[in-house]
Amino acid sequence: MNQQNQKLYVGNLNFEANEDQVRELFGNFGSVEEVKIVMDRFSGRSRGFAFVRMDSADSAGKAKENLNGQPFQGKTLVIDWARTEQRDRPMGERRERPAGGGYNHGGGNYAGSGESRGPRRDWGDRGDRRDRGGDRSGGFYNR
Repeated sequence: MNQQNQKLYVGNLNFEANEDQVRELFGNFGSVEEVKIVMDRFSGRSRGFAFVRMDSADSAGKAKENLNGQPFQGKTLVIDWARTEQRDRPMGERRERPAGGGYNHGGGNYAGSGESRGPRRDWGDRGDRRDRGGDRSGGFYNR
């Protein structure tokens, strides 16, 4: 049995919830093998989400179907299948951005959408400090 199909992400979890309470909640749908509430490493407080591993994919599916969107300790739970864990990534290392990204600034998704905001300019078009002699009379600062 693929263990990934047995693991659920539990989001929007009350910061005061503990592992026993989450285990009891999910225990209504099958045997709970593991509950892991993710804690902030600096403050030691809950980050508001957890992972629950059920004994079977069937019981995990039932728990997901029945608990997603339901209130628990004053907050509406978000339950989904857990994604593959990304462990031991060195500090500061960035994740790859999805292809075809872009930035949505409310008025439209400019990058990658084919929509143009006009001609692109190089950074050189804004002037270089060495070219201005140190004063701020031109280039970038007067725009």
